[in-house]
Amino acid sequence: MIEIEKILEIAKQEDASDIHLICGLKPILRVVRSLNEITEMRELTEDDMYEIYDYFVRGNLDKDEVFRQTRRLDCSYEYQDIRLRVNISYSNEIPILTLRIIKNTLPKFEELGVPDIVKRMTYQPQGLILVTGKTNSGKTTTLNALINEINETQNKKILTLENPVEFKHKSKKSIVIQKEVGRGRDSLNFSDGVKNSLREDCDILVIR
Repeated sequence: MIEIEKILEIAKQEDASDIHLICGLKPILRVVRSLNEITEMRELTEDDMYEIYDYFVRGNLDKDEVFRQTRRLDCSYEYQDIRLRVNISYSNEIPILTLRIIKNTLPKFEELGVPDIVKRMTYQPQGLILVTGKTNSGKTTTLNALINEINETQNKKILTLENPVEFKHKSKKSIVIQKEVGRGRDSLNFSDGVKNSLREDCDILVIR
């Protein structure tokens, strides 16, 4: 029996950003830019991978059906005081998982090194801001820091459509409504979520 929570605890202690669970390998942590195996744990078997799959899907029939139909699944999971973004896919017909550990606190906007003009753009009455970049370049952190900046300084209604929801915001000066997109979640798909947002009197719509 694989000790999943032990893996999560070690990842917390090592301040890892990601956990890689792959059949035939020991659990692997990404710490800064380095991939480090958890040496005290054994190599994962096919049975382990299905056990880990069951642990994160938790018998949710909608999630299970999505995975079997599309052969991939993105979802969120909470363990103690941390949130995880869980990606499940197949390799050699066996599930593999990549877990992203979501920090509980966001950096201040000023700490991100983003030009100040971006912050000023959030005061415009209308417009479009695109946050783009390669994997692990900080897109989600930047976007959530922007939301937090608006939430603390402006009186707006912010609606987010996310798959999955990673950082959870609490309404401050603004109202923040976060919706998870996917079968069995808050909105079936992004298209429906955007259409319904027109009826929800939001000032800012965030799609991620």
